[in-house]
Amino acid sequence: MSVAPLRSFSAEGLPDPNGPDLWFAMLGPLEMAVAGAKAPVTGIRARSLLASLLLQRNQVVRLDRLVESIWEAPPATAVPQVRNLVAELRRTLQTSAREREVIETSPGGYRLVVADDEVDVARAEEHLSEGMAAAADNDHHVALRSFGSSLDLWRGEPLGDLAPALARTWRPRFTELRRRTLLARTKSRLALGMRELAIAELFDAVVEFPFDEELRLLLVTALHSCGRTTAALEVCRETRRHFLEQLGVDAGPTLRDLEVRILREGSPA
Repeated sequence: MSVAPLRSFSAEGLPDPNGPDLWFAMLGPLEMAVAGAKAPVTGIRARSLLASLLLQRNQVVRLDRLVESIWEAPPATAVPQVRNLVAELRRTLQTSAREREVIETSPGGYRLVVADDEVDVARAEEHLSEGMAAAADNDHHVALRSFGSSLDLWRGEPLGDLAPALARTWRPRFTELRRRTLLARTKSRLALGMRELAIAELFDAVVEFPFDEELRLLLVTALHSCGRTTAALEVCRETRRHFLEQLGVDAGPTLRDLEVRILREGSPA
């Protein structure tokens, strides 16, 4: 997935100093803040360890699973290295004002104890859920604010600075969250008659998700509904050509049927 630089949660990519005591950001390069100040997470192994604990937060992650998330071919010293990384991370997370233990040691592994409002992915998911609920109630202005709040948390390519195996396993969840939010926001814009803005966003979304037929269907429908029938048909043809060249299959029957219907109807009055 290629993500253009987007606005971060704050100007520095960190939460408000009066916000959560901890802040973990994965919707872009991995970042962490402690007591309102950015805290370093140095090295791909340390970042992969932290990400693995975050992605399975509030659960015990077995030591062998942590090793697998950091190394594809673990060295003989992998276990003591993981323990050293955990100890270093604990020191970074600890502040004099915090009473709780953020990383707990459990039989066979470790657990990172954090609240959902301390993790950008959880917040983004919550904003999406709020927006979907508002859209279901036809309150699309509120929905747009929620979808915007979710997308504002994105800072770039997620999990790109981690161990490749870990990124491959978890990145689809992140990209699906973004895809669903972009799609939902566009539907709310269309419901409010904001067709040109919705179309512009859909063109960008299709570039980002070139094989997503749902986004392409919505783009074709939006173009046709505002009288841009030639452009709608061109998107249909480009979609079928792109799918055949890159995937070896035609687009699905819904898009093909939509293309036929547009050809029969012509431009709307």
